[in-house]
Amino acid sequence: MSAVPPIQTDIAILGAGAAGMFVALAAQARGLSVTLVEPMADTPNNFAISGGLFPAAGSSLQSAAGVKDAPAAWLEDLRAFAPGMVNEHIAEAVAQALPSATALLVDRYQAPIRFLADVVAPGHSQTRFHSVEPASGTAMHAWFRAACRAQAGIRWVEERVEVERRAGGVGSGVASGFASGFELHAPGLRIQAPQLVLAGGGFGGNPELVARFIPGMAGALHNGSPTQDGSVLALGLSWGAQVWGMDGYQGQGHTNPGGVTRLGMSIPTLGGILVNKQGQRFVAEDIGPSALAPWVLAQEGGQALEVFDAAIESQLGNHGAYQQAVKAGCVMTHDTIEGLAAMAGVDPQALAQSVAHAARCARSEGADELGRKSFARVLGSPFKASWVTGALSHTQGGLLTSPDGEVLHTSGEVMPGVYAVGGCAAGLSGRGADGYLPGNGLAQAFGLGWRVAQALGRA
Repeated sequence: MSAVPPIQTDIAILGAGAAGMFVALAAQARGLSVTLVEPMADTPNNFAISGGLFPAAGSSLQSAAGVKDAPAAWLEDLRAFAPGMVNEHIAEAVAQALPSATALLVDRYQAPIRFLADVVAPGHSQTRFHSVEPASGTAMHAWFRAACRAQAGIRWVEERVEVERRAGGVGSGVASGFASGFELHAPGLRIQAPQLVLAGGGFGGNPELVARFIPGMAGALHNGSPTQDGSVLALGLSWGAQVWGMDGYQGQGHTNPGGVTRLGMSIPTLGGILVNKQGQRFVAEDIGPSALAPWVLAQEGGQALEVFDAAIESQLGNHGAYQQAVKAGCVMTHDTIEGLAAMAGVDPQALAQSVAHAARCARSEGADELGRKSFARVLGSPFKASWVTGALSHTQGGLLTSPDGEVLHTSGEVMPGVYAVGGCAAGLSGRGADGYLPGNGLAQAFGLGWRVAQALGRA
């Protein structure tokens, strides 16, 4: 190994998901040299298979569309949605950084990102989602990948590397004993960097860790990427890092059986309902797609029928996930509720009663016994339906960081030169599925990623 000349780089980043690629672009924009390590570059990661939506309250794109919003309003929504479960170490920093992160992508790199005024989501008091148009994680990921590869200041390494902390680096001699110099090596390769960014995925694809930290989802369908193996998280743990919110996760209660496609999160907000195999409603459907997952899993066969109509479908043109489900043949259509029930194989009388009850609630003719506050509209012909199941999309717990993404040691000290962002880092809110406000994943990746990139180089 010593005979191989080392590659010197300002920043080494482990993981080329949304967080890793964003940090690479933002750090390169500051003139720092970056080495981006991703041994699973040919495997679609969570970014690529996501809906590709992120909130940026107060962005210039949102303001130009005439929507009045601000980081403080998004933060208020987050705290109201996940009371007592918010990661206050990073929440305010992320909220304030998201408009700047969006501006970097659009103004510096000409990313084809748009404000999506028609995308509504549970828990958000404003329309504040951004993405490519139509929304697609696949398209967003492809743009990021191409943008990173086009930058002279970003070196790609697609080999699995071993990471060692070098003695005598900047910051050595502190009580925790951590040096801030790092060497990454593989056969024929040595990379030396004073700062390391841990930007790998979470642990949703590691059954042992899921059973340990999220026992309620043990054995559940994992519709995230196999890159979510917890390996980068394990590296931080081996160095004594603190963790936070390890039982937090994003569930997905609108996943089609098999996990290849999903309906997206907006159908209940627009007026859709869910029934079990007996045709009966079982949950206040607007609790959010993450919290919905265990409710769906608890039904017979772990499945539920999502029922809506053509008028709702007409509002889903910007939802790439829903369009993929339609193309895959997962959506049924019929002019009558009875015909739809026959197609789905559920009790027609019970389904008709469920739809009629929702209609009365939508007309303010009574309260919902399940506690749903709004039904948005009375469903009408032609009717639509699709079978869904509960799935584990990605974990929210991970390495605890400062507002600048510096990893915290169990002693309470900052670990010099070690940063974390993305799936391996603690997310915005934890405690089961209830704390996941839609958009939290990319919000942390870009917002905390912005803070990390501004902090890099100060050592």
